[in-house]
Parts: sequence; structure tokens; C-alpha cells
Amino acid sequence: MVEVKEKLEEVLAELRKTGDIEASAIVRRDGLMITSDLPPKVESRTVAAMTAALVGTAETCTSELKRGIFNEVVVESEKGRIVAIGAGSMALLVCLMRAEGNLGYVLISMERAAKKIEESLKG
Repeated sequence: MVEVKEKLEEVLAELRKTGDIEASAIVRRDGLMITSDLPPKVESRTVAAMTAALVGTAETCTSELKRGIFNEVVVESEKGRIVAIGAGSMALLVCLMRAEGNLGYVLISMERAAKKIEESLKG
């Protein structure tokens, strides 16, 4: 299990290198934290629960409105964006993005990371 956690922490460290991502976390779909590099002042359990709620709501809404498969949730705020995507059937990836960051580049980076997360949690 330590090996899996180390792999997941490496994925988050890679995301930080994009320059547009300030912090990130991998959470279970039921709202529990797996691992994060969130700032110490941030309550990570709350972030995990809210991420699961945001994505769950968006997935249900997408399905009910017959809009196809859910891709991502992007929350715009004064100081930046919060972006969340699925990372397989067990996990979600959420990133805090700089306000001036390139959303397209961040989404591509997150999709790559999500695949690595999914593979790590399978085996």
C-alpha cells in the first residue's frame, strides 16, 4: 500500500510542475481523502467531501439531462479555478488552478494524471 501511495504522490508532484496548478488531491468517490498536496491551512477532509459532492451532482445532472458522459467540473472564483475530473471508478482528481492559468493545458495534464491514478489503484 505504501508503494501505491508513493506513486500517487508522484502523480501530484508532476501536476505541480505544470506551473498552472497550485495544489491537487486524489479523493475517493465517496468523499474520503486518498492523498493531497493541499496547503496546510486547507481542511483536506472538507475538500474531499465537497469534490465528491460536486462531481456526483454533475454526473447525475449530465445523465438526467441526456448530455452524454460527464467530463469535468470547473468552478471559477476570484482567485483561480477548481477543476475536478474522474480518475477511474474509484477516485477523483481535483486541482486548484491559478487564475491566469491555461485551462486546456491543465485539463490535458489532469487527464494524463487521471489515467495513472486509475492504473495505480487497480493493481
